[in-house]
Amino acid sequence: MMNWSIIRIIVVFVFAGALYGFAKKNHNKREISGIKVYFDDVQALFIDEKTIENLLKENMADSLNFSKYMLDLNGLEQMLNENKMIASADIYSDIKGELGVRVLQREPIARFYDESYQYLDKNGDIMPLSKLYSARVPLVSGFSEEEISIIYPLLRTFYKDEFLKKHIIALRKKAGKPQIELSVRNQDYTIDFGTTEHIELKISNYKAFYLKAKKDKKLKDYKTINLQFGNQVVCTLKQ
Repeated sequence: MMNWSIIRIIVVFVFAGALYGFAKKNHNKREISGIKVYFDDVQALFIDEKTIENLLKENMADSLNFSKYMLDLNGLEQMLNENKMIASADIYSDIKGELGVRVLQREPIARFYDESYQYLDKNGDIMPLSKLYSARVPLVSGFSEEEISIIYPLLRTFYKDEFLKKHIIALRKKAGKPQIELSVRNQDYTIDFGTTEHIELKISNYKAFYLKAKKDKKLKDYKTINLQFGNQVVCTLKQ
């Protein structure tokens, strides 16, 4: 005897599947109505919405009059991710036919010169300067692009520390020596940091010195602060 309940359930599922497939097909054929760019965790723009829109249009078609199923979203994401201002891009389309682009920019932690000025980003990769915004990051001198990886751990440490991020304004390699000299904001003294060994210890010693000297109102009295001698901070006074 035929079980009509089971037959009805099967018919409902088949009908629902057909409707879903039809709706999905029509949805995919909907023409793209526009592009909307969103930036994640942004304080300043190194690349703007218009540039991203133009990159997409150049890689899609001469106009936006095409269907969704014609788009290679993964390919478009890969194209944006190859841009040296972009850390990652996520592209999707909504039910209204609009193409959404969510962009995470690369973050510079230092600027250096090697034939031309460039940034070093927080992952240790080289990043070009932007025409839209100049990042307030330490200026590195004396290190070539090949050598910049030597001081990346130090720069990364400065970047992650809210005090040092604002306090350190320049790093220089001493002439003929693999040692680093630092300049700080709003003070006349320089810091002999030495090599990139014992970074945490040197920073801890410097912070202790700085807080004590600031409390005693003596920061203006110093010419150099030397952090190369273990737990000691050796200071030279102005003449």
